Amino acid sequence: MTEPKRVAVVGGTGNLGGSVALSLHRNSAFNVRVLSRNAEAPKANRLAQLGIEVVTANGWDVSALDKALAGCWALFINIDSDNPKIPLTDIELEQEEQWKSGKQPSEFDMGKNIIDCAVRAGVRHLVHASLPAASKLTDGRVPMISFDDKSRISEYMMAAVETHAIETGTVVNAGWFLENAFDPKYIVSFGGFAGAVDPDGYLTWKTPPMGNKPESVPWLAVADDYGDLVHGVLLDPARWNGQYIDGVSESMGFGDLTWTFQNVTGKKSRYLPVDNGVLTAGEATKTKEVNGLFDLMHALHGCFFNGRPTEHEKARLLKQAALAATGRQGGLMTVEQFFRKYA
Repeated sequence: MTEPKRVAVVGGTGNLGGSVALSLHRNSAFNVRVLSRNAEAPKANRLAQLGIEVVTANGWDVSALDKALAGCWALFINIDSDNPKIPLTDIELEQEEQWKSGKQPSEFDMGKNIIDCAVRAGVRHLVHASLPAASKLTDGRVPMISFDDKSRISEYMMAAVETHAIETGTVVNAGWFLENAFDPKYIVSFGGFAGAVDPDGYLTWKTPPMGNKPESVPWLAVADDYGDLVHGVLLDPARWNGQYIDGVSESMGFGDLTWTFQNVTGKKSRYLPVDNGVLTAGEATKTKEVNGLFDLMHALHGCFFNGRPTEHEKARLLKQAALAATGRQGGLMTVEQFFRKYA
């Protein structure tokens, strides 16, 4: 019997990494090791109760990373841009503000550190959860620190492939999280949909338009689909080497999203377009981020994935591969299916 291939998951207690860990755990061909800042935290404990190995390894701690990555065949990397936890507890708030403002140490520095440790440990295959290179795609007009840093990490990973430091590298960019419809941060930022009724009695999505016509937003059911996309890549990493995969479940405009929600739930819902720059969030950095996102989308004419139209076929193929490998049927989750399951 072939020994399972060990896959390390950085960020395995988060939305993206958790989806990856759970999907791979379904397949006896893989042995999952989640790297967490705190292996005793509640989210880590829930994974451990399912039989998934969880170890403590901070993204800055070279010694802990070297130990955690030893014997791993592949590595999935996702870094939470909102919660870096730079290990200087007495000035943590100051350091977090430095992170978000692009000062050193940056998210790129953490990603580079993780990749360097993976190379040293002999990890063969890397998959990175990235975002578009905002500054590069807009000739510097719309810089977004988290987007730019994630893109630089992907470039660093691809350079490691070119120098044969690792065998394969693949980027699986996450689309717009459908789960954000129920996330308090985004409910506040985007007008109340789908958790706060406005004075007119509607659950209202209130943002600028996406920037493309007809409007099309690449929605992703993170828990149900993202992990399967990464799973599909790791079933045949050579095939997907060097590729940028669009992590999308189904695309539709904001108006169609709210109509679908209303049709499923019976709750009055609507989309009201607003001008750029008027969104607000719970804190200044989040306000800057959500407004910057729509500035970027308009600069890219609504093409979220690296300035080109969304490509759906690769996601479909990867989903089917993961389903087949684990004896499941179905396909990518539609927006309607998502709301029927979670609303």
